[in-house]
Amino acid sequence: PFTLRRPALVAGALALALGTTALTALPGSAQQGPAVAAARFAGPDFADVAERVAPSVVRGMTRERATPAAEATPGPRGMPEMFRRPGGAPQRAGQGSGFVIDADGLIVTNAHVVGEHAEVSVALADGREMPARVVGRDAATDIALLKVEAGAPLPALRFGDSDRTRVGEWVMAIGNPFGLGGSVTAGIVSARGRQIGAGPYDD
Repeated sequence: PFTLRRPALVAGALALALGTTALTALPGSAQQGPAVAAARFAGPDFADVAERVAPSVVRGMTRERATPAAEATPGPRGMPEMFRRPGGAPQRAGQGSGFVIDADGLIVTNAHVVGEHAEVSVALADGREMPARVVGRDAATDIALLKVEAGAPLPALRFGDSDRTRVGEWVMAIGNPFGLGGSVTAGIVSARGRQIGAGPYDD
């Protein structure tokens, strides 16, 4: 998620809402003259931000490494050929979102996407696919770091300061879920420091 800080815009929206309320005649009031229709506030436009960061979004693809024991095991009856290993055993595959965080080819993704014993490749926003090396993986924080050799600098995102995030701020989420080719959505920060019992790093 990337925080879009527009306090002036939010303040303007509040002022517009208050101003519209003041101009709109209430039922039964003594105000004369035509009633003013309340203006509809469309909210912030995330198009520029989405266009700027989309080239840094990648799709991570994983394939479980074959082992001699697995290759010797026949796959389930009726399993399509594309999901078989050379020895006949089924091959587990996965995918998820990733983000270029360094122009030299460092990519951050989820640890559960990478797995412990998987071959990893990434599809860049420009359509290129290339193998990736797992540099690090931490299951507790569900973060993994990949490295690709793209042959040229990649468009990279920069980290924001989460300590400055405020409840109620607009945020935009962008990624490549389920291999859909990219997805953007938006909302507001609902809380900070919430504890939901999800793990050792619950904040």
